[in-house]
Amino acid sequence: MKTRAYLTVLSTAALLAACNCLPAAAGGAGTTSANFLKVPVAALPSGMGEAYTAMVGPDSILYNPAGLGLLSYSAFSGAHNQYILGIKQEYLALAWRFPFGTVGAAFDALSSGNIDAYDENDMLVGKTSTLQTMTVVSFAQSWPNFKEDKGKLDPMLITPSWTRIEPVADYRPKSYRLAAGASVKKIGEKLDGESASAYAFDAGLTLILPGHFHVGASALNIGGTEKVLQESYRLPSSLRFGLAKDFHTVGDIMVFTVASDLVNYSDIGYVSGTGLQVDVMKMFQLRFGYKTRKDSGSRVSGGFGLNFDRLSDKNSFLHGARLDYAYIDYGALGTTSRIGVQFIW
Repeated sequence: MKTRAYLTVLSTAALLAACNCLPAAAGGAGTTSANFLKVPVAALPSGMGEAYTAMVGPDSILYNPAGLGLLSYSAFSGAHNQYILGIKQEYLALAWRFPFGTVGAAFDALSSGNIDAYDENDMLVGKTSTLQTMTVVSFAQSWPNFKEDKGKLDPMLITPSWTRIEPVADYRPKSYRLAAGASVKKIGEKLDGESASAYAFDAGLTLILPGHFHVGASALNIGGTEKVLQESYRLPSSLRFGLAKDFHTVGDIMVFTVASDLVNYSDIGYVSGTGLQVDVMKMFQLRFGYKTRKDSGSRVSGGFGLNFDRLSDKNSFLHGARLDYAYIDYGALGTTSRIGVQFIW
């Protein structure tokens, strides 16, 4: 029973890897464990083709922890991913701003649901399941950093859609912002009663130049090895490089944000992604994304956002609330939807 159950579970894991378009390059597809780490879950980055390495927000904890250090306020992000074949994914992230820096934490869980289990004679004997989890703790800080600016928008950054956060009035004529961040994460997998886990590290830098020009670089899932069924596999580490810039119309009626990432995975080689967000009057956002792929996996994505912070009182604890949706097309495997929320205070 166990042997067949393991094969069934591992086949599901292989399907997850295939859904994430793993071409035979670098170390080769199937040479790493915990490939659920490649499944996009946060709604806002997913809609922009995951071109998020140079962006700033609570979801930076997934792509470049340095982005957390540029937040002047605290934020929460959560998302639900209705994946293919009944697979579901849940995600929570928190970034809390302190005078000494930003502390972040996140939790990601992907579950297969029930899978048929067979014994050594190929007889159906019941159900089994898989569960993959990731827990992250991060710290980031930016320089120069002004403690009196806590809770205010930094005019050097790409303008977010929040309306209840006031910009810094006495803006200092600094020509740059530099942020650094690091994360420790624990990855765990449960396969029909068997379990495996590994620890890994993330690190990143973000440079902000005049004109809202962002440059980001990060290394993710470094140093982790997971032992599965008597075999040891390294985690799918990656090196990311990203650029981002926004463009404003007269009166900021519309703001266009363009971002582009180049990612080198340890097992599949290079993948690039480009994203566009169109913000209308800081109330409604449209998003589009495209990834370069060599097989039938996801290439095109899109989504939208709705900003509800104008409905909140200026003196309330929450200064902003938003709802996001992302759509990713996996070709013959079908489409997937992600629904997310963000709150700031």
